[in-house]
Amino acid sequence: MPSPFHTRVIATQMAGGSPGINVETLAGTKTLVDSDKRHQRLDPGGSARDVVLPAEEGSQGREFWIWNAADGSEDITVKNDAASTIGTVSQNEGALYVCDGSAWVMVFIMTGAIA
Repeated sequence: MPSPFHTRVIATQMAGGSPGINVETLAGTKTLVDSDKRHQRLDPGGSARDVVLPAEEGSQGREFWIWNAADGSEDITVKNDAASTIGTVSQNEGALYVCDGSAWVMVFIMTGAIA
């Protein structure tokens, strides 16, 4: 029987996308696709930025962790593909977004220093 860790890795790979983390400084809006890494450590790059999640259809069970690694007071506004705001991730916050197949929801948000 696989361990819970291995089960999670297998489930992530089956759900599409890549395990691991993307570390990136943004220069504009970032649009995620299903093949993107599930963990996104994003620096807004000196200005508030938008992150757009993939279309809900075909994304059931998908999740993204979005971490705001800003060095200043710069928010990341997370939106669905219809441009509706789902949540805002401020400096030193991380949030989990999950899709139920018809909507993306912010499951929870946490605060802490991101190194």
